[in-house]
Amino acid sequence: MSLSLATLIPIVMLALAGFLALPAILAFVRSWRAKEDLERRLERRDSRPREDAPRNESRIGRAVIGLANKATPQNEEAVSAVRGKLNKAGFTGPNAVARYYVARLLCLVVPPIMLVFALPYLNLSGMMMLMIAIGVVIAGLLAPDFYLSNKAKQREQMCSAGFPDMMDLMVACVEAGLSLDASVQRVGEELETRHPIISSYMRTLSLELRAGKPRKNAWRAFADRMAIEEAGSLATMLRQAEEMGTSLGQTLRIFSADMRQRRILVAEEKAMALPAKMTLPLIFFVFPVLMGVLTLPAIVKMQGVF
Repeated sequence: MSLSLATLIPIVMLALAGFLALPAILAFVRSWRAKEDLERRLERRDSRPREDAPRNESRIGRAVIGLANKATPQNEEAVSAVRGKLNKAGFTGPNAVARYYVARLLCLVVPPIMLVFALPYLNLSGMMMLMIAIGVVIAGLLAPDFYLSNKAKQREQMCSAGFPDMMDLMVACVEAGLSLDASVQRVGEELETRHPIISSYMRTLSLELRAGKPRKNAWRAFADRMAIEEAGSLATMLRQAEEMGTSLGQTLRIFSADMRQRRILVAEEKAMALPAKMTLPLIFFVFPVLMGVLTLPAIVKMQGVF
């Protein structure tokens, strides 16, 4: 019975991995055909070679880039949603979406295949092998999204930590006589060393403003890219200040002071939660040691007496 189950496990693993990878494979085939049709139409219009094409790429690099481009689905809504997740995680390259889908496909297919080859060297029962196989498939399915979520959370924390510094520089630039658009460009340059993530967001905002995008839309897009509550509040405050005609310098100063006060409140909240978090480590690690140190001499003396 164990032999038949051990023989069945690789087949079940490969079937499960193939079933989960089927949507990605179908999207890959559809996008491949669509890109081939597009390339044929472009070749009819212009058969001249491009001068700006990279010349020093290896065949492996070109093959990987081509596979990544062909693995991207054609559904615009899905691509937009994935691109938003990748932008929040810091992957803003032109081929980021395609590489994400290739990474998902590889994480789904490669670990089960490696486990199949490693099964003869594992001295485990059939049920244990089956549980490990299911865990590997589930881990490969969830690993890319888990990694992106962690990266996005880390960037949000870094943006929250550097946002009060950005507001102080904005207040200083506006009160020094610079316009809001010029202040954005200047603050982006000043924060490049200490807060590079906020600096990149500010440079993108400056480019959008210089390109003619409406100010309220540009600041709203800036808040969506940064994905923190403070940026959304800043975009709303600037829109209201522009509509009501209030003083921009005074408004930014009040908002900057509020950001500083919020940072102090967050620090106080963490400090007040520290005793409750230290209770379990004290009970499980410190208290047994103290009990051993206090009671061990008495135990030794009583053993000598009796």
